[in-house]
Amino acid sequence: MAKDDIDFDKELKRLSRNIDIDIMKSENSFDNLFEKMDKEIDQAVSNKISAFDESKELTSKHIMTNYTDSALERYKRKLDKI
Repeated sequence: MAKDDIDFDKELKRLSRNIDIDIMKSENSFDNLFEKMDKEIDQAVSNKISAFDESKELTSKHIMTNYTDSALERYKRKLDKI
C-alpha cells in the first residue's frame, strides 16, 4: 500500500464518529423523555384511582346516611317552596 492509498473503513469510521455520537445523544434523550412520560402516566392513573375511591366513599356515605321521615318531609317542603 502506498501513502496515497486510503483505508476506506478507517476513513468511514472517522467521518461517522460525530454522527454516532449524535445518535447516542438522541437515544438517551428519547429514553429520558419516555421515562418522564411513564412517570406522568403513572401519576395520572394514580390520581384517577384516588378520585374514584373518594367518589365511591362519598357515595357509600350518602347511601348509609339514615334519613328520618321528618327530614324527608322537611326537604319536600323546601323543594315545594322553590
